[in-house]
Amino acid sequence: MHFRDGTVRQKALFATLVGVYIVGLGIAFTDKVERVGKPDVGWVMDGRDVFPTRDDAGAAGLYGGGRALRINGQALQGRLWWLEVRANLRSATGDTNILTLQRPDGTVSQVSVPVRALRWTDVFYAEGSTTGLGVLFVTVAIASFLLRPFTASSWALLALCCAIGGVLTSQFVGAGADNFLHVLYFRAMVGFVCCVPFHAGLAFPVVHPLLLRRPRILLVVYGLGAAIAVAQAAAWYTNFAGPLRYVGGGLDTTVLLLGMLFFVGRCCVLALGDRDPLVTQRARVLFAGVLFGVLPIGVLLFLRGALQMVVIDIRLAYWALTVLLLALGYLTARHELFNARIAVRRAVIYAVVVGVLTAFAVLLTTVRPYAVAVLLLPLLYWWPLFDQRLNAWLYPKRTRFPDLVRAIGAELAASPTVDAVLAALAGAPERLCDAQSCVAFLLPDEHVSAVGCALAPGRRLGDETLVQLLKTTRREILRDHVAIEPQYANIRGDCYACFDRLQAELLLPLLRDDVVVGGLGIGARASGDVYAAPELAALSTVAQQAVQAIARVEATQRLRERETEFADLKRFFPPQIIDQVMARGGAAELRSQRKLVSVFFADLRGFTSFSDSVEPEEVMATLAEYHAAMGRRIAAFGGTLERFAGDGFMVFFNDPVDQADHVERTVRMALAMRTDVQRLREGWLRKGYQIDVGMGIHTGYATCGFVGYEGRRDYAVIGNVTNLAARLSAAAAGGEILITARVRGELHDGYRTEPAGELTLKGFHQPQAAYRLLEAQAQQRATG
Repeated sequence: MHFRDGTVRQKALFATLVGVYIVGLGIAFTDKVERVGKPDVGWVMDGRDVFPTRDDAGAAGLYGGGRALRINGQALQGRLWWLEVRANLRSATGDTNILTLQRPDGTVSQVSVPVRALRWTDVFYAEGSTTGLGVLFVTVAIASFLLRPFTASSWALLALCCAIGGVLTSQFVGAGADNFLHVLYFRAMVGFVCCVPFHAGLAFPVVHPLLLRRPRILLVVYGLGAAIAVAQAAAWYTNFAGPLRYVGGGLDTTVLLLGMLFFVGRCCVLALGDRDPLVTQRARVLFAGVLFGVLPIGVLLFLRGALQMVVIDIRLAYWALTVLLLALGYLTARHELFNARIAVRRAVIYAVVVGVLTAFAVLLTTVRPYAVAVLLLPLLYWWPLFDQRLNAWLYPKRTRFPDLVRAIGAELAASPTVDAVLAALAGAPERLCDAQSCVAFLLPDEHVSAVGCALAPGRRLGDETLVQLLKTTRREILRDHVAIEPQYANIRGDCYACFDRLQAELLLPLLRDDVVVGGLGIGARASGDVYAAPELAALSTVAQQAVQAIARVEATQRLRERETEFADLKRFFPPQIIDQVMARGGAAELRSQRKLVSVFFADLRGFTSFSDSVEPEEVMATLAEYHAAMGRRIAAFGGTLERFAGDGFMVFFNDPVDQADHVERTVRMALAMRTDVQRLREGWLRKGYQIDVGMGIHTGYATCGFVGYEGRRDYAVIGNVTNLAARLSAAAAGGEILITARVRGELHDGYRTEPAGELTLKGFHQPQAAYRLLEAQAQQRATG
């Protein structure tokens, strides 16, 4: 999911959390601008705990802070607020305040701190580190959220970092300023920081089932935080008088400690008892991050707030939070950080090179200050080359990705079949990323090719839950995502079973027109590293090249089938009929059917004696001349040729496409053919060939369709209508066209006929009434 896919409410909540921190940043900056240039006593108090705000104050003896016992000789008792103490301070420029402090080790000492104008360097000394740490936390949280937006863990991380960042940014504002808005913001952030660990404990290392079933529990968590914030502000406003002194005495730190114990306890349980090794690993990482990064600060705050004990300057302890930040960053960018071996190696090399260059630059500056410029010129040229060589050494495969992808693409493009494409695709992950195994498959035909593994038996891949999820999400799915993402909670077992069957750690989709047509199950890498973004990008590119190759193979196969089909149909149908048949789906749509058709037969008269009296070459030349003339008429009138059989042939109309005037078409074709034969006879007679043609026409119902077997088929019309037309053709004299009474009844008055009598035909028990089709105007109409 991308950030742009979020709802308006989700984006508004994201903007609110980030905006709350930005408001605190603005408040802190405004406070600093107001204080710079004004008299500054050099230290600040939180209760009776003293912290230096200037470098010279620290050098005077305030490093590490301590608990104030006396200020300018006046003893301090109970829990004090800074505004109450500041009223009795010497605050004019040039004055000096004398503090009697109890050090964290129990010793007592006096420190004299002069009052002077506050400078920006003082601000950076006292508050720069905590403000920078807060900015770092929020930056990491925003980057993580944009990488994995709107997940339970990303929300928890954002809330945690914004709250911690707000406290770190506004801490000294809240402790030392008298502006109520400043203090209110700081106290609100403290309240939310106390409760954020409960949210983090529900979301990390994997989402707690309670958060999945009852997400509104977060309203209770942050409602408690708001209550603590209100109580903190009220305690400050009343100068921690009455019952509210207990709020200032440790309620916030107590809740924070309980939240951290919940967080740590859940991490500990999952680290020891979860069956999924990835969850166990994440829990251990977080346990270490909390144990060494947050728990010490919680303990120090509790000791200071509840027991009034100051061990060290709290600002130093805040840097331990970077351990937690490192742990959270590890879980967020685990794919990149799993390659820690390479990352550490790169860091060491960079550190050595930068250290050598720094030492060389320092040496140059001792000789000539401007000599550093001499170092910059070659450095600008050589550093990119150095980085390129380093990448080639650390990532030998990645530097060859362009060449490897091109080579694999050429192999895919040259694959003649779909199975060959899948075989080349299944071998690609080993060439690109040293994958130990791979399974490439297509849906729904279940074409499968495997390299380095034997596909475990089971149900069809298309029925697997993981594959169905792949079709829905249309993006890669990793085994470790299934282990930690809450949307997989109910199907985790089925997903693991499919990963095991494919022996895969990663499942990539094969997309065509944004629809999943297959998948690529990729096994673990031989090096043990995970698949980082460059590897995923290269594998996705190869997967889409395979989809294009499969589309090309299928298109080529369809074209060949269409060409074969066209050549097959060309034997029977004229071009205009073929176009209509192909538009309707080709020969596959020509199913056997019973249909009303008009059938035409023609047979040569005197052909037997002619063929006996001349050379075979002359016979074949005469037949070719005759068939060519008849074929032109068949195509011109849209007839379907069933066959040429020596000296005879058969043509029918109204199939495979409908022809409403099929009877008239047949008659007009017969008249045109008779005219053509008359012209041919003139040449034949000059050669001494006594040949003529007899023709017969009938119309009626017949069964139409392909007959024969694969590789040798004919398109035939079967029924009495063909038999009667053939018998009429045999009974017709040379140059005569005999038609049945049914054909005569379908013709209009423009065609002249005459009775031919009752003909006794072979195969028919009853005499058949026949008519001769005459010429006159019918002939003129047909040939005009």
